[in-house]
Amino acid sequence: MKRLLESNWKRIGLQVGLLAGIGLAFAVGTHEEPAQAGFDCPEEGECTFKKPNIMFIVDNSTSMNEIWDTDNNLTRWQVSVAALQQIVQPGSFLSQNTHLALMRFGHDPSPAEGTTIPADSSGIVDGQALDVAWDDDNAAYYPCNGQALLDALDATPAPANGALFGIGTWTNGALQAVSDEIDATKADHPADQADPARAYVNVLLTDGAWTGQDGTTTLSPASQNPANTTADLFDNQDISTYVVAVAGDPAAEMAADETAAAGGTDAAIDGNTPEELEQALANVVQNIISSVVAPECIGGLPRVMILLDASSSMLNIGGGTMAGGMGETGWDQAREALAGEQGLFDIDVGIGAAEDVTQLGLAVFGHNQPAPGEQNILVQYAPCAKDNFAWALDPNSSCVEPGCTDPWGGPPIAWTYSDGQQDPPGFDIPTTSHMPQCAGNTFCSGSGTYTHLGLQLIKDNQVQYQADGLMDGAEFPTNDETIYFNILITDGQYNGYSTNAQVQGELEEMYNDGITTYVIGFGDGVDTPAAMAQLQNMAQWGSGDSENYYDANNQAELEAALTSIFGGLEFDPCCAFNDCSETPEPTTLEPDPIPDDDGTTDGPLDTDTGDTTEEETTEEGTTEETTEEGTTEETTEEGSTDDTTESTGEESTSDDGNDDEIGAEETGTGDAGSGDIGEDDGCNCSTSDDDNKTRGLLGTFLVLGFAGLIRRRRRD
Repeated sequence: MKRLLESNWKRIGLQVGLLAGIGLAFAVGTHEEPAQAGFDCPEEGECTFKKPNIMFIVDNSTSMNEIWDTDNNLTRWQVSVAALQQIVQPGSFLSQNTHLALMRFGHDPSPAEGTTIPADSSGIVDGQALDVAWDDDNAAYYPCNGQALLDALDATPAPANGALFGIGTWTNGALQAVSDEIDATKADHPADQADPARAYVNVLLTDGAWTGQDGTTTLSPASQNPANTTADLFDNQDISTYVVAVAGDPAAEMAADETAAAGGTDAAIDGNTPEELEQALANVVQNIISSVVAPECIGGLPRVMILLDASSSMLNIGGGTMAGGMGETGWDQAREALAGEQGLFDIDVGIGAAEDVTQLGLAVFGHNQPAPGEQNILVQYAPCAKDNFAWALDPNSSCVEPGCTDPWGGPPIAWTYSDGQQDPPGFDIPTTSHMPQCAGNTFCSGSGTYTHLGLQLIKDNQVQYQADGLMDGAEFPTNDETIYFNILITDGQYNGYSTNAQVQGELEEMYNDGITTYVIGFGDGVDTPAAMAQLQNMAQWGSGDSENYYDANNQAELEAALTSIFGGLEFDPCCAFNDCSETPEPTTLEPDPIPDDDGTTDGPLDTDTGDTTEEETTEEGTTEETTEEGTTEETTEEGSTDDTTESTGEESTSDDGNDDEIGAEETGTGDAGSGDIGEDDGCNCSTSDDDNKTRGLLGTFLVLGFAGLIRRRRRD
């Protein structure tokens, strides 16, 4: 049965970069289509959100002509225009990732249609001027049209050409006109209403108390209260209205608060100084990102734990009568099926290789002595861990003289479990080698099949790993949407080692927590009726009776079983995050991409300039910044950014000890899995870029870092 691996939101993938020298021909007050800009404008696609339609509604009353920035002799209008142009300029988040529109407003001197304001020369008719629309007359959205707003504002004279009186503030008239424009746009774009529907957001920038239609009555009549229209938009269409109050007096600020609260945004954001106005608009951008633009893959990549039977029978052949040679044993074949050239990591799941769309972990189980048992996490859930798997299961890794000179020489063999973070191989993530015990004479013995101890280990490990991923600063963050499943590979029955109740209890507990365990019977001892019944029971206990076990008598059949399991899963194509073919597990001999705190390699957005900047600490302690074109030093040839990162998690160890009952010499470093390795990009992840179209991460914008921004005023 297929299991859908999905999250709640659409993955975004829109590029942001510094773009300069772009000219768009766009006339004020017209719907002339702007010329195409000479840059890569992100398009909406399978793994992008629908670009929200943002309307800026700007107060064009003559009170905006008062000097505000006394140091530079600038008016409220001049400062407001500069601040607005700053956040919509080409290359900014809003320009690249939303559809922008601009409306200015004043008042309407007469009920007659087509009335202009005697003092106005900028094109305000019936109280408003739609300077920039979302779409053209053919209902085609203008893409990346920040330049159009810049040009429109540059071409607009000061209200009433700088006079201090003559144009009022009929705010409700503008909001009603915006509501009509929204209705018309929705009618022209019926596909926008498909789930998820395209979002609309209004941003009202005003400095004074609203007036009635003719501009002569302040804060009256009640029927013209703009809060009435913002409430209607929010309550009936879920359209939020942000209000930025420009140096208003107390009465105007209270009115602005009322309009914002009715529009679903709590209270107006004050811009009492030019600096605060810039910050207020930046705060609006952040709020838009947080409330309208959200990633789909919030749980990150699914986590898969491979639990491998490490009983001694995995080293024997001939029905368990003799130790196997190189390549003959079940252990060798399992290693090859998991980490060989065409193994687990390379399974094609339709949107990439299995290692690109999951984080894989590796655990083993065997005997219950030395206490607490041989069960161990060899590799924690990690991206691109194929090399780690191969090394951890390689007999040579644990064959250390004098206890071992030939890992296939037959018993007795004393293994020494090794730390893979030591050179060589110098893995970044904790990795521990492991082998089943090989005591005895002609065949290996010493490690039993304590299946329930292995299941208990991966259950407890997942709980700790999930908790660690919820901590602030986790390298690989997790949340309630993170998906886990297990694959148990075992070659024998657990009779005499575990009870049915013990095994059933662990499997059902994990399944009840949302974790399915797939079961593969591997080896020549799994075709007896008793073994088949036991394997089927485990498969059903681990899946709520929805799965059967897989029968694999050799390496080819084991590879086929793994392919069948992964082929029966549906992966969110917007979560194809890693590209392990480009950068395998980074050892200390390889360059390590260093992500930001959110797990991405994108830097914070500078809302003052529209630039995207990025600093990454290299191994030498120096920093690298993005180039002027907005690309990063860590970008691969395909345009994707590798987010595999070095782990600093420490490896926990268990007591060394000998199995007196078996008499085998064994030195073990114990449990390498403490659950302290975090998540890939918060799934903030994107598919591979086959057509060279960059799908940037939302983390670029979620780490804007607006600490210390203007505080919202609380309403009394």
